[in-house]
Amino acid sequence: MTSRHTHIAITMIAFGILLALVGYFSGGKWSFVLTDEGIQLPQNNTLINNTYKLDDFTNLKVINTYGDVEIIASDRFTLETNVVEEDDVTYSIKDHTLTVETKAKKKKGFEFGFGNFRTPSIKIYVPSDVKLKNVVLDSNFGDTIIRGLHYQELNLIEDFGDIIIKDTAGEKTEITQSFGDMKLQQFSSNGFVAESEHGDIIIDGTLNGSSTITSNFGDAILHLQNKKSELGYELQTDFGDLIVDKKDQNSKVSQSFNGDNQLKVNLSYGDLQLTLK
Repeated sequence: MTSRHTHIAITMIAFGILLALVGYFSGGKWSFVLTDEGIQLPQNNTLINNTYKLDDFTNLKVINTYGDVEIIASDRFTLETNVVEEDDVTYSIKDHTLTVETKAKKKKGFEFGFGNFRTPSIKIYVPSDVKLKNVVLDSNFGDTIIRGLHYQELNLIEDFGDIIIKDTAGEKTEITQSFGDMKLQQFSSNGFVAESEHGDIIIDGTLNGSSTITSNFGDAILHLQNKKSELGYELQTDFGDLIVDKKDQNSKVSQSFNGDNQLKVNLSYGDLQLTLK
């Protein structure tokens, strides 16, 4: 049975969305943030921008409670923050590990906005010729975007927000996502695990080694550069269409391969499409 507090929370969120829609269709351009401290109305739509030159690092850890996170291949080690308050983000480098963390008071917040409201963000620039050893990204609210990164191991946890990864290669990749879409383009990994609760999964790239993808609600579209003769797979969707190389399949299909490249995909509700080279 749903608790009384849960009913109150759901009612507040629904009422807030209704107010936002009324304001939007009345011509208003504003936003509000729902946090542990209640509903907060920003004083303005401006964010404070700061850029920090960083010493080199080989490991990265980001703990994000609100806003977008971007990791971008560049020619320098740099941290750029666009935040509501000056001290919303802290960072430190110790033992070649860069740790970036947002202020905990923003935890468990929802942001509703229309018009020109700018989303707070953290941008981390890494030289394109650097291969990071260990990358840990733990984000509660906001999108996570990775462009041009090379790493040995990535552990990405996303509660509410989309995941976009482009032109990126890794040895081992683990992604856990609760709500949001996952889109990986020009992506390759030699070990891949993805768990999604609600959202679509789109992968365009190469999955070598052992790969496992599970999803409760959402479609999975996999355009892989792997050769069909060099990949074993087990595919299943409980409720949805299953298509391999543009041919309809039953709800479960498999192919044996005596090698390291093995793919296992299991969907509860959603269509599954696999295309191989």
